[in-house]
Amino acid sequence: MNLFDVYPLYPITPVKALDCTITDENGIEYLDLYSGHGVISIGHTHPEYVAKLKNQLDNIGFYSNAIQNPLQVELAEKLGKLSGYDDYTLFLCSSGAEANENALKLASFHTNKSRVISFENAFHGRTSAAVATTDNKKIVAPINAQQVVTFYP
Repeated sequence: MNLFDVYPLYPITPVKALDCTITDENGIEYLDLYSGHGVISIGHTHPEYVAKLKNQLDNIGFYSNAIQNPLQVELAEKLGKLSGYDDYTLFLCSSGAEANENALKLASFHTNKSRVISFENAFHGRTSAAVATTDNKKIVAPINAQQVVTFYP
């Protein structure tokens, strides 16, 4: 089986990363200024982050949101205090596309409207409504095009 051709691939194979530097399989170091997928804004292999991940994985790697999770409650409380929006409700999800998909859905529930305004050259993810708000014809399938979207420059 081959990998699906999503993006043109750069001829770099990172094997190690620390702070804002990645090192490829040939030992060449690169300053990592990439701000895309799964970004870790604290830098690569931050010791406190790695320790927290290892500790959590030693206990349980994942479980459904259908159970009580005190860590989620703790996160919501911290984000409320830090942001100054204690009275907001936190919705946790797995990706930017899922977040955008649900933001579009919540906005539609709130406004009772289906039309979305988006901007040219924007990318919102590969889920159905999120991809429909992207003006890249290469990734918008007919099922996505049923969404009502107006694009502006």
